[in-house]
Amino acid sequence: MRTFPFAGLLALLAVVAIVASGCSGGDGGEEYAPGIIHRLLLASTTEGASSLDTFPGELPQGLLVPPPIYPGADIVVSNREQASITAADGLADGDLLAQPVLYFIVLDTAGDANDVRRFYEDTLDEDPWQLQSAFSVAQLDTLQFFNVADIDLSGVVSIATGGDDGRTSVLISMQDAGAFVDELPPFELPEGRDAPFAFPPDVPLMEGATITDSAFFREPGLESFLVIFLVSESDEDVLAFYRQAFQDRGWTVQDTAAFGVEGRIDFRDDLADIQGDVVAEPLPADRSYTQVRLQVQINPARQPLDAGELESGQEPEGGASPVASPRATPAESP
Repeated sequence: MRTFPFAGLLALLAVVAIVASGCSGGDGGEEYAPGIIHRLLLASTTEGASSLDTFPGELPQGLLVPPPIYPGADIVVSNREQASITAADGLADGDLLAQPVLYFIVLDTAGDANDVRRFYEDTLDEDPWQLQSAFSVAQLDTLQFFNVADIDLSGVVSIATGGDDGRTSVLISMQDAGAFVDELPPFELPEGRDAPFAFPPDVPLMEGATITDSAFFREPGLESFLVIFLVSESDEDVLAFYRQAFQDRGWTVQDTAAFGVEGRIDFRDDLADIQGDVVAEPLPADRSYTQVRLQVQINPARQPLDAGELESGQEPEGGASPVASPRATPAESP
């Protein structure tokens, strides 16, 4: 039987309990709870998620075998999250692609937490369910279960108490690991994001780049940046662009990719005040795009080059400006 990905769900449950408690006072807060929980789930969602659908006040669509619902409990909101499919290498006609689906159901009840726990201990050990494990700590009970007839269907019930209202919140998390699709969904270019905070302006971003991920980390004597973006140019053209751009700045550039893997170059200046690497490879979901991973580390005391200090005195090949605005949103990919 496959293992359900529980990392982060207990922390999420604590927040869900706070939200449910805060919105159960009858002052109109109930209407905000589904949207709040939806956004919290998005914040904690798995990296490979492709979509998150929300169903206020009802069970999620597509769940073939619903779990037991505590009598009298209110369904605050439910969600359905589909894992993304990124490649179909080796897919033959008639083959199916696995696309696991996660379901989340948030309940709120005036019932005593012990009564709720006993209900789920009983009902999750009756056909078609089997209780796999259970543990209890202060203000939290957690029960893990699976479907006897379909072991790809498994889940966790987490029961939390606390707050002045004396109510009990329940998060039911389920996974259908046996869900399949017969073709890849079409790739959609995501909305571009900003470059990381304080990104060095003399490290260029390619014209038309769509930033999908970014990171910034500061520690004594070092600042680190990560930018992941998509472009329509080939991986060879990407590496050629950055090789020329860094050489124009007088930096040392080395090709470091191992045979048979994605293209990569490393770069640094003479004092190692700035260094990093560029990795480029075709995007598995749509090979007409190249995914670029640009990592940079700098000495915070370093002064960035301006356009007039480029060794060649000219812009890098490829048409992009040699100085990129650190907070500008890159142009949309054509």
